[in-house]
Amino acid sequence: MAGSVRNAMKKLGLAPADSPEYDGYYGGGDQQLADVTPINPGVAGFGAPAPHNDAMHRIVTARPRGYNEAKSVGAPYRDGVPVIMNLTDVVGEADSQRLVDFAGGLTYALHGRLERITARVFLLSPATFEVSEAQSAPPRRDEFDGE
Repeated sequence: MAGSVRNAMKKLGLAPADSPEYDGYYGGGDQQLADVTPINPGVAGFGAPAPHNDAMHRIVTARPRGYNEAKSVGAPYRDGVPVIMNLTDVVGEADSQRLVDFAGGLTYALHGRLERITARVFLLSPATFEVSEAQSAPPRRDEFDGE
């Protein structure tokens, strides 16, 4: 039993480096380091793009006419810009559903949010943006008609 645990430790790289069992595990030669792609400094955590200065002051309105124009929604959103997707010009119901599914997947993948504004208008907000609803003030006492 101890031999199987020791073998498992060797395979997982948990055996101590000075152990004679560890010698030759990697074939004994010099290790070659792989090339590493540097991380884009413009990308925030979880794959959500960091907003550019102009992205904080800009909202894109996309009016796709079909699913083949989904790039007009995805490209600015991927850059960290909120997008209003207006589907009133889409002819088929199937294309509308595909575009909503695309937008849902896009916002999920980039940790954003998809909100329905009207039946055919949606807001895609990136993770770096907070969207809040305006709260109406409570009615004043003198505004009631009743007793």
